[in-house]
Amino acid sequence: MAEKLPLALRLAKLRATYLGQLPAQAGAIRQAFAALPEADPGPDQVALLHRLVHTLRGGSASFGLTDLAAAAADAEAILKTMLAGAAKAPWHRPLADCLGALDQALARVDRRPPELAPAPVPSSPDAPPPAPAARSVFLHAEDPELCRALAAQLGCFGFEVTAFESAQALRAAALRGSPEAIVMDMAQRGQPLGGAAVAAEILARRPVPLVFLTAQEDLPSRLAAVRAGASACFVKPVQVSDLSGTLNALTHPEEQEACRVLVVDDDVVLAELNAAILQEAGMATRIVNDPMTALPHLFEFRPDLILMDMHMPGCNGMDLAKAIRQIDSYLSIPIVFLSSETDLDLQFEARRMGGDEFLIKPIKPGHLVSAVSLRAERMKLVRAQMVRDGMTGLYNHTAAKAFLDETVARTRRAGGDFCFAMLDLDHFKAVNDTYGHSMGDQVLMALAGLLKQCLRKVDIIGRYGGEEFAVILPECALPKAVACLERIRERFSLIRFGGTEGGFSAFFSCGVASFKDFPDSTGIGKAADEALYVAKRSGRNRVEAAGGAD
Repeated sequence: MAEKLPLALRLAKLRATYLGQLPAQAGAIRQAFAALPEADPGPDQVALLHRLVHTLRGGSASFGLTDLAAAAADAEAILKTMLAGAAKAPWHRPLADCLGALDQALARVDRRPPELAPAPVPSSPDAPPPAPAARSVFLHAEDPELCRALAAQLGCFGFEVTAFESAQALRAAALRGSPEAIVMDMAQRGQPLGGAAVAAEILARRPVPLVFLTAQEDLPSRLAAVRAGASACFVKPVQVSDLSGTLNALTHPEEQEACRVLVVDDDVVLAELNAAILQEAGMATRIVNDPMTALPHLFEFRPDLILMDMHMPGCNGMDLAKAIRQIDSYLSIPIVFLSSETDLDLQFEARRMGGDEFLIKPIKPGHLVSAVSLRAERMKLVRAQMVRDGMTGLYNHTAAKAFLDETVARTRRAGGDFCFAMLDLDHFKAVNDTYGHSMGDQVLMALAGLLKQCLRKVDIIGRYGGEEFAVILPECALPKAVACLERIRERFSLIRFGGTEGGFSAFFSCGVASFKDFPDSTGIGKAADEALYVAKRSGRNRVEAAGGAD
């Protein structure tokens, strides 16, 4: 993959490209002006010249060519009056004078490239990436039985737990080593808040996520935890599924998907400029220079926001916004106009036709990023709520089925294989009936958390409904999928619910199928479901592969 250029260098290259195309832009303007009959100019001819001048005004202002932008603005004002049908007085000479001033401003443009600091030398692509840190947790509980039980249970969730007999031993090891997280008792040697002092000493020298365990559900204990710098505080008896979820969030926070912005602008260089600014702020962009081709890009790219020019050939921004708003799935997508249009009536009309905000070119990069990111992040959150299960945070049934269809289509194009698995908790009704629905929710969330911790980032996990889950494993052959799910099944069966003392275990059955054996969405889904019921009929708490594979 090519090395990404620093923003300053990218902007310098874009400016050089823009300056290189200015003579052609000016030539097109002169040609369109020469084609205007002085006696009765046609509206289409005037509209073409207006669009060319408007484009030059917006681009030159964005690249800091203020004299050129001012000359273009004077010409555009005359052309707007002509388009409105109010130009009864002679227009030819004033417009010719404006275009002459435009040529003079173009001749004064400084084409020297800006001085840039040398780009840093990229590291060798052959250098191996740094090894990821171990998921290590240091643990101390005053009760030795509780300490052993927590260590064993957290191990089921994929943590490498080191248990210590005393808080002082944990403190010494933490100052020497590099644990990803610390779990310790608030009470130490008869002092109800003694752990706070130990924790504060550790965190002062080695910042690390720290979780307290306490027997007291009171404000002094929680204040002591907060003031010591703890990230969380759990009241005993501890639900290990909740503790593991907190530790997972503290040690491996989920990477947030970048906001996606569709940039629609017929000016190629300006579109690249704005896209580069948004990319530097961490957003993903796609550029559309022909507005008539916008809909296929919209459906494929699925943006969180559309950044759109106002005046474009073939289809102006207002008409495109109205067309997009007619599509149910994009009725609420934010549309931000970015244009050099200063007419307040037109700006208001653009908002009325479907725009959420109107930004004026030129715009400072920080203002562009702020305006776009605020609305795009909000849209991303709304979409996440629409495709996620409220309890587990996994994809919901509809989203999981859509991902299955996409994975089938992608695998058909690229070749290879993937596996689809269906998981169902065994005797889940008995869990709800015996221990209550709140405990049943704990079991559901524990399985969801374990799947997220044990599977890869590329794997897709969904809650199909009730106690049923679905997993898509891209680029994974059937034997490896079975082995992976079998490991998860074994870990889940070791988790104790209802506290570390006593309690109960829960189990799941699983059916898994390969795309190579069932090469369409319906077939692979049915095969995994049938394999799941084979697992149920064969005694439950097992993984069954479709087609009889081991």
